[in-house]
Amino acid sequence: MNTPYRVIANLRSAVALRDSEGHVEKAVPLSKLPQLVAGDKVMCERETGGALRVIELLPRNGVLERPDHRRQLKPLAANVTHLAIISAAPPGIDTLLIDQFCVAAERAGIDAMIVINKADLLDEAQKQQYQDVLNTYNAIGYTTAMLSAKSAESMHEFTQKLEDKTLVLVGASGVGKSSIVNALLPDLDVRVGAVSAATGLGAHTTSVTYWYEMGERTSIIDSPGVRQFSVAHLTASDVRSGYRDIAALSVACRFSDCSHTVEPKCAVLDALKEKNLAAWRYKNYCKLITEEPADKR
Repeated sequence: MNTPYRVIANLRSAVALRDSEGHVEKAVPLSKLPQLVAGDKVMCERETGGALRVIELLPRNGVLERPDHRRQLKPLAANVTHLAIISAAPPGIDTLLIDQFCVAAERAGIDAMIVINKADLLDEAQKQQYQDVLNTYNAIGYTTAMLSAKSAESMHEFTQKLEDKTLVLVGASGVGKSSIVNALLPDLDVRVGAVSAATGLGAHTTSVTYWYEMGERTSIIDSPGVRQFSVAHLTASDVRSGYRDIAALSVACRFSDCSHTVEPKCAVLDALKEKNLAAWRYKNYCKLITEEPADKR
């Protein structure tokens, strides 16, 4: 009986697959199949001569997508449970970018983890400031972590939070995402080299999204190209539903289509006045619905 293969990288002309025994092999998908991405599960058949052909894409869960230059959604990774959003100071904690990723994750049915790296570079006042930000996300229901990729103890604590998860690591340039990946996967070069050797296609970590197994119950998907994210393709209603705290409050609003900006008896505005909703979260929300394209309002 055939067993599924895992797509561990799309190398343009072919894909790198991993079987249930851990062996890596190159395969060429049938032309009728949609674009395959890291994390996909597929069925294959062996052709005469030994070449492997992908013949079926199995149902996906947790698909992370982003719009292309034509605002058409393109998959980046599949069968994802969590989006690990990495920030650091320097370069700075961009809560708007974090919120954009959170909205995208919520819309995709993926949970999010908010991570602040380079804690070793922060003074006590900065640590408290950023811990307050993490506390806000934690109260909403997101897993959070403050760490230093240079600290073995810190990374050990972080690794424990990753159990039973399949994560895509995302974040702006300079946040130390590569350092985190290298700390989580000390044999990274060996793994990438194995893909290159098995496929004969070469493997460039700066442009290819990889799926890596960490033990039996944890996987990491490293997507180097995901540094910025836009939700401009979403409607205002989509953005509202993507804000967990605002969506929860909105059930008490007078109007079912409340924009939470000017309406009377708005539970969101009331929570803002009573400081039960973080002012910076609300400011980010207003910015995202304002930037929405006029033809989608």
